[in-house]
Amino acid sequence: MLIGELAALTGATRKAIRLYEAQGLLPVPQRRGNYRVYQPMDVHLVSMIRRAQTVGFSLAELKELAVLKAASGSFPLAVAQRLIRQKQRHFQQEVQRLQALQQQLTQLETELALNYGDAPVTCT
Repeated sequence: MLIGELAALTGATRKAIRLYEAQGLLPVPQRRGNYRVYQPMDVHLVSMIRRAQTVGFSLAELKELAVLKAASGSFPLAVAQRLIRQKQRHFQQEVQRLQALQQQLTQLETELALNYGDAPVTCT
């Protein structure tokens, strides 16, 4: 399949696919003349890259996995799981931070209502 079909099947842009290739996240495709020819497995890889980006992984983090896979010949599942757990902890901390901000907003709203609830608004 050509790059346009791969893009259509995955929702990635042609530019993104070329970037994934340049970053080493996709294997260098075979060529038919000037055209890149992608394999069915590339659909899966591009879809996984896009899903990983959606949940907050950078291309640099994904490249770490690609480098390890190239060096060992197999997917570094333990490393991927460690990165996922780190990302989960980061999100949990972010949720806690946002919940604290939400609580502060609620307190501010309550204080404003108590102090200024029925008073006319004046500008000084």
